[in-house]
Amino acid sequence: MKRSLRFAVLAVCAAMTILGCGRGSTSGDTFTVGVTTLFPTGTLAEFTAELNRLADESNMTFDVQDVSNDASKENKILSAFATNKVDLVMASAVSPTGSLAALNRLHAAGIPIVCYNTCLAPPQDEALTEAFVTNDQLALGDSTGRAAADYIRTNLGGNATIAYLTCETYDVCKQRRQGLNAALATVDVTVVAEQEGFVVDKATPVATSMLSANPNIDVIIAENEDAVVAAANAVKARGLTGKTVVFGIGINPTVAHLLLSPDKTVRQVTGQAAEEWAREAVRVAKAIREGQDPGHYHHFTPGPSYTANNPGPVNEYLRTH
Repeated sequence: MKRSLRFAVLAVCAAMTILGCGRGSTSGDTFTVGVTTLFPTGTLAEFTAELNRLADESNMTFDVQDVSNDASKENKILSAFATNKVDLVMASAVSPTGSLAALNRLHAAGIPIVCYNTCLAPPQDEALTEAFVTNDQLALGDSTGRAAADYIRTNLGGNATIAYLTCETYDVCKQRRQGLNAALATVDVTVVAEQEGFVVDKATPVATSMLSANPNIDVIIAENEDAVVAAANAVKARGLTGKTVVFGIGINPTVAHLLLSPDKTVRQVTGQAAEEWAREAVRVAKAIREGQDPGHYHHFTPGPSYTANNPGPVNEYLRTH
């Protein structure tokens, strides 16, 4: 069903109670939202904490379920949401293709879906979901890439040996990489390693192995916040503090403390502002509940930059987290 037609149906549902339309979501009832998270920590924990803070004022309840980045677990949880006939689902898809069947089942059941953070691949994303709340991934990559390029020009004479810790299983991370590559094209870089590592426990040995094989690495680019922590751990473990630095995408309190560390191994990250995801996702959910069109499909939220050389914004982040 095309989005315009879906919103026409939602508008009718909001205006009147008819058989098979609206699942107890009239103005006097609590609106139940099923929420899946890829992981229960970091940016996604900040997202769900803000949802819970907004619950009372938005007259919504949030049934948050972590899928542990497991497509089979995601399928079971989303199937349960369909069986329980929640009013709406907010989903961060495990796979742009592997999550298709589960989201299609929700769509067939008439349950609106709002993606956040990650979603299905086009064109299924817009065909099956009402909106995608995320950051401009190219812009995230560009922000961190420009910061790294400035460091390379200023401190390394415009030439650097670099490595990547990636999360390019996800399309959003592929877009980040495009932004990173474009920004880093302004300096002379040699990429000696690029390996997947986006969960800190698994990414730390990956980063350590990269540095063991290539102790001449000047800069590690980390495509998510867990990779930032993993890269910093590896630099310390290999005794390369003061030689190898880290730039990345994503922030959490651990990353913030690394930015404030006197060794300045982590030089800059571009945050994702997960609280803004939550606020925007709730605004979209409210519009859907009221039968209104929430606007353009993509809802981009800010991606602030944090640097080791400017501790003020980092301390402010920590104050509120």
